[in-house]
Amino acid sequence: MRWTDWQPIYLDIVDKLSLDPSSDREATRLLTELLKVVNPKSLLQDLEQRIKGKTVVICGAGPSLETHLQSLGVGKLFKPIYVAADGAVSALLNLSYDCSVLVTDLDGNLDDIREATRRDSLTIVHAHGDNMDKIMEIVPSLGAVLGSTQVEPTDRAFLWGGFTDGDRACHIVTAYSPRRVILAGMDFGDTVGKWSKPMHEFHFPADERKRIKLDIARNLIYSLMEHTDIPFTILGV
Repeated sequence: MRWTDWQPIYLDIVDKLSLDPSSDREATRLLTELLKVVNPKSLLQDLEQRIKGKTVVICGAGPSLETHLQSLGVGKLFKPIYVAADGAVSALLNLSYDCSVLVTDLDGNLDDIREATRRDSLTIVHAHGDNMDKIMEIVPSLGAVLGSTQVEPTDRAFLWGGFTDGDRACHIVTAYSPRRVILAGMDFGDTVGKWSKPMHEFHFPADERKRIKLDIARNLIYSLMEHTDIPFTILGV
């Protein structure tokens, strides 16, 4: 994704959510500095190898995720790879599914994020203005990970497009020519999956800001689908 193509989309999101671009840029600078010790070249090659030509199941943290994962596991004749959007990794771990790629802004269960990374998930950490404390705390403990940003990219924080973890995962996967993409747990409704925030034991109502974010995510995913020849399937709620 070129910044010139993404910038107008980003600025529209900034207006909708009253974001501070300078904070996003500061978070990107911080993540870039922390990842200076990591050479991203081999990780980017690994990312492409994990996705190219594969059937990819991208897991959002919506309430339907467990049902979708269980339905995919019944009589399946194919072996997809699983990509988790942040807290969805907890559901994958609980159901003993391998997480091949984890896309996270560190809002999910941090112990599960560490565990998935330890188990060879290729983890992509996102920088934005509200997660700088977590970036400083968690990133040094994760080892070799990739960085992502929603502002101008750097040599360690890449711009694939996307705003929430779910639609950003879709942009990342699409960039590496999968055979097919299946979206699980992408509900876009008024209820948030319990995996989204580690303090929740049950699914919970979305507040107004969350509903705006889910609407942004849905629109970005549908726009992406319109501009790619890669087959997308969105599993029903």
